[in-house]
Amino acid sequence: MELLDRFLNYISFETTSDENSTTYPSSDKELVLLSFIEKELKDLGLKTIFKNGIVYGKLKSDCGKRDTLMLMCHVDTSPEAKGKDIKPQIVLFTGEDINLGNGKVLSEKAFSNLIRHRGHKLVVTSGDTLLGADDKSGCALIVDLVERMIKRGNYPNITLVFTSDEEIGRGTEGVDVDIIKEDTNKIYAYTVDGSDIDEFNSENFNAAAAKVSFFGTSVHPSIGKGILVNAQEVAIKFHSLLPQMERPEYTENREPFIHLVESSGSIENAVYKYIIRNFDRDNLERQKKDFLNAQDIVNKEYGKTVCRVDVRDSYYNMHDLIIKVPEIVEVAKNAYHKAGLSFNVIPVRGGTDGATLSYKGIPCPNLGTGGNNFHGVYEYLDIDDFYKMREVLDNIVDQLS
Repeated sequence: MELLDRFLNYISFETTSDENSTTYPSSDKELVLLSFIEKELKDLGLKTIFKNGIVYGKLKSDCGKRDTLMLMCHVDTSPEAKGKDIKPQIVLFTGEDINLGNGKVLSEKAFSNLIRHRGHKLVVTSGDTLLGADDKSGCALIVDLVERMIKRGNYPNITLVFTSDEEIGRGTEGVDVDIIKEDTNKIYAYTVDGSDIDEFNSENFNAAAAKVSFFGTSVHPSIGKGILVNAQEVAIKFHSLLPQMERPEYTENREPFIHLVESSGSIENAVYKYIIRNFDRDNLERQKKDFLNAQDIVNKEYGKTVCRVDVRDSYYNMHDLIIKVPEIVEVAKNAYHKAGLSFNVIPVRGGTDGATLSYKGIPCPNLGTGGNNFHGVYEYLDIDDFYKMREVLDNIVDQLS
């Protein structure tokens, strides 16, 4: 199957992950696409293992190599936008605004990064769903790679890993590293889950999540003086005590942020959910203390427990582990340069499955795919860059063969 056709087929599957679910995968819909991909791999002759919501595909070297190229991607899409009934459109981007539909316009004025895509064909949305390039573009690239390598010959051991629930921070929850490590000497591991193809991610945020619960006292407002405590008002007060300039709309590059992602409530009870991000581990601890300090201030003001903060770590910066295996970075760098691309090492303002996999003993930086504006209706995939990343992957294979 042609690379672009494979991508368009994958995005026809609804695979939105569910952050409120306690199962893994969080949605049975993810299993449908995983099963489809497993069958593809079996039909190509790969050994497959479908375990704990993860599909592994293993292709043994045809030239006696002991090292393994491991490529990982995720099948789920973000719950931040609708992922059902995606209607992709292919347009030639000339620099003019693109009317997606549903009143949505993709423009250079709003998204300055589009300038670099002038003259390229883009896959865009219809303005009412996300596209799914995050990360079905990566899934398509790595299945395409093994299909072509089998036809071409001369390849190292190749292991493919398709995960679930990456978008809700649970992507490697079910990964069995022993399956990845078996029958190999050295592993050159990469996630294919980035955006611009000249960017290489070997550093990511340290991440935590905070759930803040607020407790009120409800009585009829006519007799509320001195008695009524509105949990929603407590929540507003709490939120105002957090560093306002650390909200994501005010930060960039290596600056940390705190982000209110969900709120709900009534007079009796309210809940705010936050994500916390920082490249520096010690500074992440400072941010977590900001939440606890705000909790203490609010409770002291009311003279009782009206606020409770629960914070948990999500994942950590893979940088300290990647620098111990410079050869993995060097192979990628050579592959980019051979393809005529710059090699820009960019810290990703988020996380990848590779970050958590690194802490499971397999250092795993991230490669781009050509997609951008993930998690919303303005998401797009640059077709020209998409095919260029195919060349980069070929160059990685060639160095390990």
